[in-house]
Amino acid sequence: RAVRRLGSSCAAMVEPAAKKARVELPVVLGTQSKWRRGLFERHFAHIQAEYMSADIDEKAIRMEDPGEMTVAIAEGKAAALLPRLEGREVLLVCMDQVIEVEGVVREKPESEAEARAFLESYRSGKPARCVNGMVVHNTRTGKRVTEVDVSTVMWKPFPDSTVDHLIKAGDIFTCAGGFVVEDPELGKYLDKIDGSPDSAEGLPVAPLRAMLKRAAAPAVTHILFDMDGLLLDTETAYTVVQQEISARFDREFTWALKSKMMGRKALEAAQIFVAELGLEGKLKPEEFVAEREKLLHVHFAKAPLLPGVDRLIRHLHAQKVPMAVATSSHRRHFELKTTLHKELFALMHHVVTGDQVSKSKPDPEIFLKAAEMFEGPTPDPATVLVFEDAPNGVEAGNAAGMQVVHVPDPNLAAADRGHSHCQLTTLEKFKPEDFGLPPFPA
Repeated sequence: RAVRRLGSSCAAMVEPAAKKARVELPVVLGTQSKWRRGLFERHFAHIQAEYMSADIDEKAIRMEDPGEMTVAIAEGKAAALLPRLEGREVLLVCMDQVIEVEGVVREKPESEAEARAFLESYRSGKPARCVNGMVVHNTRTGKRVTEVDVSTVMWKPFPDSTVDHLIKAGDIFTCAGGFVVEDPELGKYLDKIDGSPDSAEGLPVAPLRAMLKRAAAPAVTHILFDMDGLLLDTETAYTVVQQEISARFDREFTWALKSKMMGRKALEAAQIFVAELGLEGKLKPEEFVAEREKLLHVHFAKAPLLPGVDRLIRHLHAQKVPMAVATSSHRRHFELKTTLHKELFALMHHVVTGDQVSKSKPDPEIFLKAAEMFEGPTPDPATVLVFEDAPNGVEAGNAAGMQVVHVPDPNLAAADRGHSHCQLTTLEKFKPEDFGLPPFPA
C-alpha cells in the first residue's frame, strides 16, 4: 500500500529507446500476498513472472527507522530466495511494508481485539503512514537496487457495521496495519490517499517499473549532465524574468508554459512563449529573447549550485568516471552561469552547448554528440547515464537510447513527469551503486 516518493514510469519515446528499455529477464516476485500478486499481473502482464514465498522471521529484523527496516526485511527475503534461483537469470523482486501511526509501527494484527483497535484509530481520523521497502536483484549481473516508498492514507468516520464486516471478511489480518484499501465497504469512507491508487492498494507500480528498468540495464560507464535547473539554480531567474515580461502584457506565466519551454533553444522557447500567451503582433520572439537576456545577465553571474551537485561531481571525478555537460544554453551563457564554479566544471571532459547542434531537445542530437566526444570508442548509448530536470531532456535521453535520471522541479505537474529510469527529488538522493557506479564513501 505504499505511494510513490521516488521513481518513475519507463515508456520510451521512440523505437530505438524502447528496445533498449525493455525488461527482457523474467521476474520472480517474492511474496505470498494475493494483493501484490494480483496487482503485478494487472500492471505487468507483458513480463513473464512467477511467485515464491520466503520463510523468514520478519520480527527478528527491527530498526528504528521504518524505511530502513522494510528494506532490510525485503533484503532478508531476497537472501532466502536466491539459493533457490541458483543458475537462473531473473529479476528477483522482494518487498515489505509496515504502517506507522503517530510514530508507532503497526504490522499485521494478531488478534481481533488488536484489529478493532487499529480500525478505531483510523475512523477517528488518525492517518496511516504506509512505508514500503523494495528490492530488485538481477541474478545475471548481481546488480541490486533498493527504494523506500511512503504514503499517507486517511478515512472519514465509518460505522461499526464496516468494522464488523472487515473482521468477518478476515483479509485485514493478512495486511500490515489491519486495513484493506481496496475493500469496497471501507472504500466508501476513504478521505484521501497521498499518492496513486495502485500504490495504495499494495504495489507501487511506477517506482517498481523504474527499478526493474534500472536493475536490467547494463552498468553505466559515462555521464551526461544537463545544466540549468539540475546543476545550477538558474531556473528561478528564468521564472522571475519571464513572469515580469508576461505581466507587462497582462498575461500569466504558468508552470505549464514553463515546462514546455524548458530544455529548448532560446528562440524556440520564445516562439512558444509568444504563441501560448497570444502575443503575436505585440511581441516578436526575437524581442522577447533580447529583453530576457538583458534582464537575466545579472542573475546568471550569481547562479548557485543546487544541493548534491558538488558531492556527486567530485565523487565521479575521483572514481575516474568520464563526465560531460550537454546544455541547451549557448556558450556565452554557459560561461556566464558558471562564473562562480569554474573549478568544478573544469572536471568535465567536455561541454556541448546549444549553439553546437542544429536541433534542440527533445531531439537526442545534443546527447549523441556529447557521447561521441569522449576519448576512445563512442560508448554504447545504453551505458550512458543522462541527468535531466526538464521533460524535454528526459525525452531526448530516452530517444538517444540512454539511461535517464529525472530530477524535476517540485512545481512540475505529475503528468509531465516519468519516462525515466529513476526520479529523484534532489541529486542528494542519487545512489551511484544502483547504476553500477562506485558508491559514495561511507
